[in-house]
Amino acid sequence: MHHTTPLVLALLAVCYSVVSQRVNRSSIAPGLIFMLAGMALGPFGLHLLEAGPGTDGYTVLAQLALTVILFVQAAKMRIGLHGPVTLRLLIIGIPLSLLLGTLTAVVLLPVLPWWEAVCLAAIVAPTEVALIEALLEDRRIPETVRHSMAVESGFYDGFALAALLIALALASARTDPSRGHWAWFIFSTEVASVFVGGLVGLAGGALVRWSRHHGWMSDTWAQLAALALAFICFQFGERIEGSGFVAAFTGGLAFSFIFRRDTEDPVPTQFSDAAGQLLELSVFAMFGAFAVIDGWLRADWRVVVFAVLALFGVRVVSVLLALVRTGLPMPDRVFIGWFGPRGIGTVVLGLLVVSRGEIQNIELISTVGVVAVSLSLVLHSLSTAPGIRRLAAARAG
Repeated sequence: MHHTTPLVLALLAVCYSVVSQRVNRSSIAPGLIFMLAGMALGPFGLHLLEAGPGTDGYTVLAQLALTVILFVQAAKMRIGLHGPVTLRLLIIGIPLSLLLGTLTAVVLLPVLPWWEAVCLAAIVAPTEVALIEALLEDRRIPETVRHSMAVESGFYDGFALAALLIALALASARTDPSRGHWAWFIFSTEVASVFVGGLVGLAGGALVRWSRHHGWMSDTWAQLAALALAFICFQFGERIEGSGFVAAFTGGLAFSFIFRRDTEDPVPTQFSDAAGQLLELSVFAMFGAFAVIDGWLRADWRVVVFAVLALFGVRVVSVLLALVRTGLPMPDRVFIGWFGPRGIGTVVLGLLVVSRGEIQNIELISTVGVVAVSLSLVLHSLSTAPGIRRLAAARAG
């Protein structure tokens, strides 16, 4: 990054913090505000944000943000709650979204071979309801809905990443089609990453819990230890040539499991949560500065139609089908289907594809990702407050 960029991002964070509570009450996604600020301060505006040569700095920032967010999301989860709804969303809804997204890409963007269509579906699939905090904090929304959306958004990145890596391997000329290669590929990206992340999370959680119990560790250092564990999980996942993001998410689950055992103390992730939000919003400022305007200038009608269908058609249909016969009221199902904002997961997966350099139609795929994220931020922000009111009214009636 250019040397003035960190200063501008820090000033943006301070300015936003002054009005953050009022913004939260208005149900406007913080990511939308930072995206718009980035558009105004970037090369198409005041030229105060500079990326420097290449995308390496931006990619590292986005990876750090997603790592912390996944670890914190996992650590906050209580997966056993509302099991049937959550399980349906995970084992039916997510794969169905990837399948329908791929078919939609093949039909609307025929220039894409099918493995690139899978890449595109995986990039635009991840959901992040944390972008609109009102969805998770408003008590008018049933706990089943809030919890299911939170768990689903956390797991989405792992599913999408697996699909993306498999598609990238198919697109690569170096791919070994042998069964042994595929067995190891699937094992290393998913199973080994889960094992490593779980091991680090369990060991770290046990150590923090033991130290806190004996009065050796303050709350401040427990918070810092949790943040450090997120990065350790990511690094170990990458070092075994697996997925650092899957390892970070699994590590958060394991850390929470061992830390919560026989205690009601909250998991010490408040500092990590704040750090993740700061990193994420910085990513959206850079996204607005360098991607949004350029992406929309390159977009044609097919790109826009696909983005709209991926955001609202594919998502809603997949959720409605996944939740058939769960006993969940139709307004609740529609609400879950509608609110799945695209955020940091889509940005990071898009950057991963760019860095791999194995996709022929990379410009088209990155353009769709930009349009999908920016459309999601705008439309989901505008519909949050009305959506909550309609859901509350439907349940009251």
